[in-house]
Amino acid sequence: MMGRIQGSGFRVPSFLPASFPSSGLGTQSGNPRGLPSWSLGTRGGRRLRGSRSCWLGGWLIGILLPGVLGCGGAELQDGYGQRNGPAVFASVNGTAVFAEICEDRGHTVFSWPLLSPRLDQRADTIVWFPDDFLPPSRDACRWLERWLMARPNRSLVYVGRCFDAAPWYWENVPLAGVDAALRQRVAARRKAARGELAARLAALPNSQDCPWFTVRGPYQRRRVRALEGDAEWLRGVASAKLQMELYCRMAPPRSAVTLLGSEGEAIVFARPLRASRLIVVANGSFLLNAPLANHEHRKLAGKLLDALGPQPRRIAFLESAAGGPGISDTDPSFGPRLGLELMRIWPTNWILAHACLLGILFCFWRFPIFGRPIQPPSEAASDFGSHIDAVARLLERTGDEAYARQRLQHYRQMVRQEAAAQTANPPPRGAARPPGRPYTPTPPD
Repeated sequence: MMGRIQGSGFRVPSFLPASFPSSGLGTQSGNPRGLPSWSLGTRGGRRLRGSRSCWLGGWLIGILLPGVLGCGGAELQDGYGQRNGPAVFASVNGTAVFAEICEDRGHTVFSWPLLSPRLDQRADTIVWFPDDFLPPSRDACRWLERWLMARPNRSLVYVGRCFDAAPWYWENVPLAGVDAALRQRVAARRKAARGELAARLAALPNSQDCPWFTVRGPYQRRRVRALEGDAEWLRGVASAKLQMELYCRMAPPRSAVTLLGSEGEAIVFARPLRASRLIVVANGSFLLNAPLANHEHRKLAGKLLDALGPQPRRIAFLESAAGGPGISDTDPSFGPRLGLELMRIWPTNWILAHACLLGILFCFWRFPIFGRPIQPPSEAASDFGSHIDAVARLLERTGDEAYARQRLQHYRQMVRQEAAAQTANPPPRGAARPPGRPYTPTPPD
C-alpha cells in the first residue's frame, strides 16, 4: 500500500502521485532523488548540509498522511511545542526537526519542563515554544531575565503561539493526481482545523501585554508575501516561496531591533539584556515540524541559529502547557523508574512490550505438549546388542577404519582364547562359574 521515498526511511502512500517526491513540499528541482539538499545559513562562508535531516522533504507526507488517511482513520498528531516521544515526533506542531537542525550545527540539545536551578546552571540558550495563546506571566519573565543577565552570551528564544500547523498541513499537502474522494476528506479536515484555530483565537482579548512585547488583534490570518529587515536575514531567502502565516500583530518595545518583518509587522526581533540577548519570534510558522518541510523556512531557521553565535551551545527546549512553566527551587526527579512505571515511558514501553511478546512465543515453542503424552518403551540394560551398537558408534566417531578393524581383530582373538581355555578345563557339574568375563560364543568370520 505504500512505497518508500528514495534515500529515506519513510513511506509514501500508494494513492499519492508517483512524482510526489520531486513536486511536493520542501524539495528542489536540481535534486535527482527528489529529496532536499539544503544549507542552514552561510555564516563565514560555511555551508552546512543536513546529514541526518536530509529526509525533511519527505517527512511531511511520509510520517503523517499514511496514518491520517490510509491507516484506519487515525487522527493527525498535533501536540504542540515538544520534541520527545513517538506521537510528538510525528506531530505537525512538534519541535523535533528544529532540534535536529540544532544538533547538526554541533549544539547540545536537551528538553526541560520547568524553571529550576539545573536549567540555570546547565543551559546557555533556552528555546521556548509555549503551548499557551496568552503571553508569558510576569514571574516567568522575571526568572528568565535574571537567568539572561546572570552570565554573558546567553540567549533566550521565545516563539509565540498564535499559529497551528494542522490547518497549514492540510492546505499544503500536494494532491495532484488523487481522486475526488480523498480531496473531499482533506477539505473536511482542513475546514475543521481552521475552525478550531479560529475559535481559540476568538476567545483571546484584543490586546495582551507582557514585559517583552504587546500582542494586538484582530486575530486574522495573513500570508507573508514579502520580507524586510536585517540584510543578513534576507540574503538568499526567496520570499515568493515562503508559506509563513501571521495571525496577530506583535509589537516589540522601543529598545528592540527588528531582524525580520513583513509589511511593517515584526516577525523576529531581538532585545539586548546586558551581555545577553532575548529573541522573540512571532509564531512557529517557519520553525515547527511541518513548516520546516519548506526549503526557505529551513534557511530562516538557520538564520535564527546564526544569531545565537558560532560556538557550540547547550540548548534547552523549555516545554510548557497553558499557564507557563512552573518555577521551582528544586530540580525534577528523573531517576530510574521501577515496576509498571516503565510501561508508561517511551521507548521503554515499546521495548518491554516486544520483549513480552517474544517471551510468550518462546514459551509456546518450548514448553507445551500437543496431544496425549506417551511413555516411550524403556530399553533393557542386559541387551548385549545395545552394547555392540554403542561400541560401533564409538568406533565410527573415530573415523579411522584401520583402528576399528584392529580392535575387532583383537576382540576375536580374546574370545577364541577364552573359549579354548573353557573347553580344555570345563567346570565341575553344579559348580558356580568363577567371576570374570562371561562365556561368549565365537562370532563367525
